[in-house]
Amino acid sequence: MNRGTLPIIARLHALQTAARIAPGGARVIAAISDANPLAALLCEVNETVLGRTLTFESSGGSSLSLEVSGRRVLRVTAANGLPGAENTLADAVLDDDHKDELIKLMQAVAVPRQELRVWALPMTREVDGVSVGLPVALLADLLLIDLNPLEGSTPADPVVRTIPADDPANPPTRRTKAAPPEPEPEPEAESPAPPVQPPADMPAGGSFLGTLARAIGPELMAWLVVGGEDDGATDGPEEMVSHLQGFLDDEGEALNQQLDQVATQPQGPVCIVLGASLIEGHSILCARMKDGILLGVIDGDATGTVLRGWASALRG
Repeated sequence: MNRGTLPIIARLHALQTAARIAPGGARVIAAISDANPLAALLCEVNETVLGRTLTFESSGGSSLSLEVSGRRVLRVTAANGLPGAENTLADAVLDDDHKDELIKLMQAVAVPRQELRVWALPMTREVDGVSVGLPVALLADLLLIDLNPLEGSTPADPVVRTIPADDPANPPTRRTKAAPPEPEPEPEAESPAPPVQPPADMPAGGSFLGTLARAIGPELMAWLVVGGEDDGATDGPEEMVSHLQGFLDDEGEALNQQLDQVATQPQGPVCIVLGASLIEGHSILCARMKDGILLGVIDGDATGTVLRGWASALRG
């Protein structure tokens, strides 16, 4: 495993750490002592492959609900205690014109020295089309937040681009903005597939996961299934597979408990990708269907490929 993989493996190990559950069942993703709760919010969205609604709530009382899929923010569905959300709430799908407004809402709910919690619920609608919404990688770049810090490092004083609050006497209107310095163009990548909602009649865990791994194809460089009919199925270089096997041997039970907290329903299907959208390097795929868990190493981002593979596996 090369050095570029180490921070992703560190993120994977963080999954087995027991999460603190707040009253009402929310997960605490940033404590009062955390220097950068906004990074925790972005990471939560960045790991989301299958469509779900994430509601972020601060201990100060404000909350923000986002529909997310394919590591993108599709739309804002609710905002409480956050002024200036009218434009984003009014539109069915977010686009580049909304990025500054969305960033301000995220900054307002993810405030330092306040606890940040998250609920995960199923999406209430299906979204047609590809490449919709705002990619989390773009938002992180604009905020100068590293979604993939080096293993063992935590940014004590993160550099965050703060967007000034609007003057209450002059409420914001949709306008043609002077263009900010253009971010570097995103690397060419596959267009994310439409959000896929698993049907009620889910296939058997292990059989589904083996089909998923094969449907993703060569971009899934190494993979291993634990549990279900395909328990022990594997492919890829022995060194990579051995690393995955060792992790699941030590942390499989704890990982399954953490996936319960990520899922939108008890023992429900989960598919997350760990690591930022990388130009070079690897991401980690973690998927669960019923009693089976798939862990794999992906070449680059491949979010669209994973979504298409999931849809193909559902069709059998």
